[in-house]
Amino acid sequence: MSKSVTDRLAEYVFEAKFNEMPRDVIEKAKELILDDVGNALGGFPIRGSKILLKWARTLSCKPESTIIGDGSKTLSCIAAGLNSYMAWATDFMETYRNLGHPGSNIVQTALSLGEREGISGKDVLTAVIVAYEVTSRIINATIPTPKFRRRVWNMSWHVIGSVVAASKILELNVAEIENAFGIGIGNAPTYNLHKLLYVPASMAKGANFIHCFIGIISAELAKMGFTGHHDILDGDYGYWSTISDVNREEEYTKGLGKEYNLLKYVSFKPWSTCRWAQPGVESLLKIMKENNLTVNDVEKVVYCAHEKVTSFPYNNTDPKTPEDAYWSVPWAFANAALGYPPGPSWYSDERFEDKRLKEFMKKVELRTYRPAVTAFSKDPQKSVTLLIVKTKEKTYKERTEYCKGDPQRPMTRDELVSKFKSQASQVIDSEKVEENVRIIEWIEDLDNVKELFDLLY
Repeated sequence: MSKSVTDRLAEYVFEAKFNEMPRDVIEKAKELILDDVGNALGGFPIRGSKILLKWARTLSCKPESTIIGDGSKTLSCIAAGLNSYMAWATDFMETYRNLGHPGSNIVQTALSLGEREGISGKDVLTAVIVAYEVTSRIINATIPTPKFRRRVWNMSWHVIGSVVAASKILELNVAEIENAFGIGIGNAPTYNLHKLLYVPASMAKGANFIHCFIGIISAELAKMGFTGHHDILDGDYGYWSTISDVNREEEYTKGLGKEYNLLKYVSFKPWSTCRWAQPGVESLLKIMKENNLTVNDVEKVVYCAHEKVTSFPYNNTDPKTPEDAYWSVPWAFANAALGYPPGPSWYSDERFEDKRLKEFMKKVELRTYRPAVTAFSKDPQKSVTLLIVKTKEKTYKERTEYCKGDPQRPMTRDELVSKFKSQASQVIDSEKVEENVRIIEWIEDLDNVKELFDLLY
């Protein structure tokens, strides 16, 4: 009798070892950790982060894990969730195939639970890599058809990364991992993200805070003997049936342990906005720089992209809150054109009163671009766009197929370090910033990952 999908993934999680990981995969995992920790520090001052921090301080909890930027301690499941939320709070997080952002849940679960358990840097890296490989394959297996996705768009995938990372760190056996899958995935929020586009909320980019909470608790309960649906990924009524119209069974374990999606498909963001706006920001800045254009020279900007990014709320020219602004392409273009550094400054209170920014946003128009629609339906990884900039004297055009940060055009290590320093310097002093870069660069040499958290506030 052949093993189920859930069996095979649980066995991979249980058996994976650090010394079996390729060097380039380990280095990529360190980049992911550096980027996400920096994003969490950058997201610390944002309104939603402050609310969650205020709530966390009201709890009488065992002080297990550190809240990044603040230094106070709380339960690991709460610290991981809060840290993950902060990593999303300026919309600067990693992206998988232009479809989702599983990295923050994975990284912050591994770090928070790793701090509690006092594990090594090698064990944290192993948990991050294994969790990304499993999560990404479940995403690949359950991506809906374009027709279905227009009606239902769900990213409860993110809870999977937290479940896997926690299961690996807590050293669950195969049966316990299967139960953790059942508990965590079975209780993952299954809201339709289309709703979040039209109703701005603090959870605008996803329920990652709740996902971390559920993921860690699921692994802890499974280790104690609590059971879940141990075949949650299998059969006609498996997880896929709640979020998709297809179940690509071959994708769940395709190349597992040999090919690494962390290398093939992960994008990092150079700008703190929706991934779908990134190519337009890059094109706008390129046109302005190469032609010595100022914001006053620009009379009109037309962004041509796939249909999802050319309607509300992406065309919003009057966002009132960070949750409004996350999706707004005109907002991103205006911040970039005016030279504001990406990160918390794009979502500060003063930006929402910025007259120059509001004036530039009115110059931006979005149009559906047929080549982009076709490309996105066939290969979401491609960033096919056309940007048109009009001045009194001339019209400029710039096309993209992939943009800066995509695997095909990756950010350099120096660029990622610069991004980290820009975010971290908002919260911690320069000595700690430099030490963080060094310690994450050599995280596999840490005997106890707790050393990192002394530098994160």
